[in-house]
Amino acid sequence: MRSALTLFKKNMQEAKHLTSLYEYLESNIKSPLSFDDLLRSQIVYSVSAFDKLIHDVIRIGMVEIFMGQRNPTPQYLAESISILVYNELIDATVPPKEYIFEQAIIRKLKIIAYQDPKKVAEGLSYIWDEKQKWQKIAMKMAMDDKTAKTTLKLIVDKRNVIVHEADIDPLTNKKYSISKSECKSVTDFLSKCGEEIVGLVNLTS
Repeated sequence: MRSALTLFKKNMQEAKHLTSLYEYLESNIKSPLSFDDLLRSQIVYSVSAFDKLIHDVIRIGMVEIFMGQRNPTPQYLAESISILVYNELIDATVPPKEYIFEQAIIRKLKIIAYQDPKKVAEGLSYIWDEKQKWQKIAMKMAMDDKTAKTTLKLIVDKRNVIVHEADIDPLTNKKYSISKSECKSVTDFLSKCGEEIVGLVNLTS
């Protein structure tokens, strides 16, 4: 889990650099063009970093269960694998069984986006047998679970508007306004949320 968290922090720090670049360009470059898309990119990259963290945490946790290093959860035990993967696991020597299992998990999870609070909770159920996941996460973030889930949903909605609709208001055909403070709050929330999730999942291993 430590490697996943380290990469997550690196990715979030790189996302924050976009605000620094925005500030530099705004202060030093005279241009009729807006640099606001850098701020939009920061939101997109921050959500992407969070999504990847959840994927990594689930993958690592499931491999740990497979290797007997973590207690299995009901969701893990209920998961099915193909006969092809089963046969590969039976005969595996090189590459080792855990590698084959991990690749099967990667193929399964790569089509899932872990951004919506419900999806995040469902994914974590593979490795974390906690019924009130968002209550636990929110408590660590010093907020209630409804606020935490609503905040994440709003962030993901904003990300989707940027990615799929160019952040354009359909009534005016102009881009929605965006600010440095908005970007900071998004990145800070996702950073805190991701770090607390890793901490809670580690406690159960």
